[in-house]
Amino acid sequence: MDVGVVRADPRSAPFFAAAARDELLIKRCGGCARWLGPEAAGCPGCGADDPAWAAASGRGTLVSFAVLPGDPPSVLALVELDEGPWLHTGLVAGPAADSAAAVAGMRVRARFEHPADGESYPLFGPDQG
Repeated sequence: MDVGVVRADPRSAPFFAAAARDELLIKRCGGCARWLGPEAAGCPGCGADDPAWAAASGRGTLVSFAVLPGDPPSVLALVELDEGPWLHTGLVAGPAADSAAAVAGMRVRARFEHPADGESYPLFGPDQG
């Protein structure tokens, strides 16, 4: 899936640096230990500010997806991580990104793209175990 050139800013730099190491980081509240998406600036549970980055399992469940026409087509995805937050992402190219193979509810895991230009980023594909 070609997302173009991705550039980090100071707020997203830890997320993309971790992706370069094939690691998925999301946020976790230090006040109540609630898992939050990578975009979180505060905790909606307890109201704490500035949650910390924490390593996630990289596994989850495909909630929904949309196929974008093209050659090859791209598949946008919404994944519920095992930790709880939902992540807007994409499915990897190949059979996993085939709309006939993608099914809401299927188990997925993160795989990382490392483009020649720009930041590394996660995509998801079937969890083979």
